[in-house]
Amino acid sequence: MIMGEFSGKIVLVTGGSKGIGAATVRRFCEEGAHCIIASRHLEECQSFADELQQAGFSASALAVDVSKVAEIKQMVGDVIDQFGKIDVLVNSAGVNNRKYAVDYVEEDWDYIMNINLKGAYFCTVEVGKEMLKQQKGAIISLSSLQSHINMQRLSIYGASKAGIRNFTKGLANEWATKGVRVNCVSPAFIATPLVEKVLQDPSYTTIIDSRTPMKRVGTPDEVANVILFLASDKASYITGADIAIDGGWTAS
Repeated sequence: MIMGEFSGKIVLVTGGSKGIGAATVRRFCEEGAHCIIASRHLEECQSFADELQQAGFSASALAVDVSKVAEIKQMVGDVIDQFGKIDVLVNSAGVNNRKYAVDYVEEDWDYIMNINLKGAYFCTVEVGKEMLKQQKGAIISLSSLQSHINMQRLSIYGASKAGIRNFTKGLANEWATKGVRVNCVSPAFIATPLVEKVLQDPSYTTIIDSRTPMKRVGTPDEVANVILFLASDKASYITGADIAIDGGWTAS
C-alpha cells in the first residue's frame, strides 16, 4: 500500500480517463487513495486503471453516462456497496461543441448541458447524500474561465460552467454545518485534448498570449494539485469557493 495524504480514502472521478481528470486520478493515487475512474468510455477507464495498478497504485473503473440520473444513482450505489464510503468526488466529465450562437440547435444545448451541468449537479447530490450520512466529504467540480468571461463560440459551454459555479455555492451553503465541503475550480486554457482542438485556431492562441500574464497554457497537473488541496484537510475551512487557475487572466 502506498502511504500518503489520502491513504485509505475512496475517490470518485467522473471523466477520469483523460485530460485534467486523468491527471487528478494519478495524483490522488500517488497520495495513497483508491480512485474509481468513471466515464461513458469503460474501455478507456479500465485501460487507465490497469496502467495505474501495474505501477503499484490502487484504481478501478466504472461505466457511467452522467447525463442519465439513473446511471449516476447506480454508480454511487455500486461504489458504496463495494467500498462502503466515498471520501472525495471530482466532477471532471465535460464536453464542448464550438459554434456561433446562431448555428446552435436544441440538440447542441441538450448535449452540453446534460453532461456538463446536469451531470455534475446530480453526481454532487447523489454522492452528497452518502457524504451527509458520513458527516464528512469533499466535492470539487470543474468549472471554467468561460464561466467568467465566455468567448465567442463557447456560449453554451460557458453557461454550463457558470451553472456549476452557482450550484457549488448553493450546496456549500446547504451542507456547511454537516461536514461536506463543496468547491470548484475555474481553469483557463489547459493542455488537454479538448483544448488542443481550440488551439488549432490561430485567433485563440493570439488571445491567450495577449490576455494571460504568464504567457502560456496551464498543465493538467497544475489543476490537479489545486483539486487535491481542496480535497484535503488543509482546506477544512474552505467551502463554496471558486479558484481561478488561469495564469493571471482574470486578474489582468
